[in-house]
Amino acid sequence: MMPYRLKSILVSLMLFKIPFVVGQDFMSNGVAVKVNSQNVSVRDVEALYNDSYSLIQDKLRRGELAAAHLDEAIRLAWAEALDTAIQDKLLDQRAEKRKREIMSFYLQRAGSTLGAPKALEMFHRLESEYVAKLRHDKIVAAGGEEELRKALKRNGQTMAQWEDNLSKELFRRDVIGIEMGQIIVRPSEMEEYYKKHPEQFGQPEAWRLARIRIDKKKFTAPEIALAATNKVKARIDGGDDFAALAAKVSDDVIFAPNGGLMTRNGLTDLPSRAFPKEEEIAKDMKDGELSGPHDMDDAYILLRRLGHQEAHTKKFEEVSDKAEMLVYNEKFKQKKKEMYERQKRESYVEVLQKDPPDHLFPTNNK
Repeated sequence: MMPYRLKSILVSLMLFKIPFVVGQDFMSNGVAVKVNSQNVSVRDVEALYNDSYSLIQDKLRRGELAAAHLDEAIRLAWAEALDTAIQDKLLDQRAEKRKREIMSFYLQRAGSTLGAPKALEMFHRLESEYVAKLRHDKIVAAGGEEELRKALKRNGQTMAQWEDNLSKELFRRDVIGIEMGQIIVRPSEMEEYYKKHPEQFGQPEAWRLARIRIDKKKFTAPEIALAATNKVKARIDGGDDFAALAAKVSDDVIFAPNGGLMTRNGLTDLPSRAFPKEEEIAKDMKDGELSGPHDMDDAYILLRRLGHQEAHTKKFEEVSDKAEMLVYNEKFKQKKKEMYERQKRESYVEVLQKDPPDHLFPTNNK
């Protein structure tokens, strides 16, 4: 793997010293944590938390996590996301300091022979080359650009926003390389990771579903609720838009505003067993098909199957580049944690949103 360093222009510098304090547990205008007076939003932490959501769902599906312990797993994932957000912010602050110093050093050194404008142009060209390499490797690690776009969409992020952050990511890696040592990935480590984590090198089974729910309690008898559900189906069969009707008539507090699209923590294309009853209905349907009314005890539903993907795995030879990036990411994460341990006593950190927001708990999304 090409090292993420601008080798000829890096210099060693001393760490800054700022007092470290942990604040109280409270909410403040969407700010989750303050790091050296810079804000990290609740939304930013949620984006990091979303990366753990699919792992939680996988454990539920495989029986490795009991439903009774789901809230505990969510709290742990939130705590880890907070920790990652703090580490990233500290690293970004350090990288920004380094970047200014690197550019100043390079302009003084190269500018003496090239002139400042040419030196700056050369610096940005080198940076662009490394950013392009980083972009390629991260797309490979995600399983391709289409998979990356899906993952970004689940996190509420566009491809353009992701690309805008690549320069920041590059300098994070530069700083880690300078201060913690370069990260080397050996072929044996790649193959070992592949064997230990086969689920990361394939396509898990996943569903995208939408439903309209008609609550029986709104009617004097179940038969009347069923008749009302059939009327809604007739309107859809007659050409009315499913999503528009769902937003208008469905008794799903969470799903109705999104046209009936069934999500967990804002994610679609969910792993199997996220909605087991609906998946059982959808398995005999085709993509795009609308079901007839189904009795769900307390309500009737109309279900639309929007998409389904079968599970499959790939050979190591097909995913060796991805394995390399994933091993690199694990090592980078560990180095980042080690650097955080160095910095935290010299930094000011105030946690404002210690507990996960209520909407992250499935019991609040029914």
